Amino acid sequence: MIRVSPAEEPSDFDARVRVPGRRALDELIGLPSNPPRPGPKRKLLAETVEGIPVDALPPEWTKALPALRSAYRDVCAYLGMRIHPSSGWATVDHFIPKSRDRRLAYEWSNFRLATGRMNANKGDATDVLDPFGIHDGWFALDLGTFAVVPGAGLDDATRARVRATIDRLDLNDGTYRASRAEFYGLYFGLVPDAHGASEPLPWSWLVAECPFVARELERQGRLRETTNPR
Repeated sequence: MIRVSPAEEPSDFDARVRVPGRRALDELIGLPSNPPRPGPKRKLLAETVEGIPVDALPPEWTKALPALRSAYRDVCAYLGMRIHPSSGWATVDHFIPKSRDRRLAYEWSNFRLATGRMNANKGDATDVLDPFGIHDGWFALDLGTFAVVPGAGLDDATRARVRATIDRLDLNDGTYRASRAEFYGLYFGLVPDAHGASEPLPWSWLVAECPFVARELERQGRLRETTNPR
């Protein structure tokens, strides 16, 4: 995991996601929808927003997925690699779970782009560090095993939170470790690419496909001699 800079809220987000989402919350607790919504009235489900069953929340957040994928270049906020079929489909993760705060279900600032597997692993947990709030180097890459490990020099509390995040998200699942090893090998020309060639792939390719591995190679001073990351 590397630090992710929050993307600016899309100009149409309020109209497409926030307004219909908040309107649904009002209707589900018996308040009149504002602005009025055409169609059949939603069934009263609770007296307060906090009492609305999570599975009854209209998934208006899915309308933001294309913008989220574009804003974050299809890179999973937790894995630090481009979302491919091997790592799961793209989803909207609610960093603060919907079960904890229904009102944040429709807020751009609470969305993180995540693979389906990462989203499922995180679930309703609150012990996962926010990619928007970490520092580079908190999550380090062991270039011998391609496992994610807590970085050097962390205080005990931060180290414990990094370890909890690694464990909760299962960041060292064999599939992910193999993917990191493959990215490393392709960058250094150690393994054939999809066309059977063994030429080293460009730094720009590595940054786009797996920015976590790229950032760790740069941070650890392990770049190819011909690489200029700037």
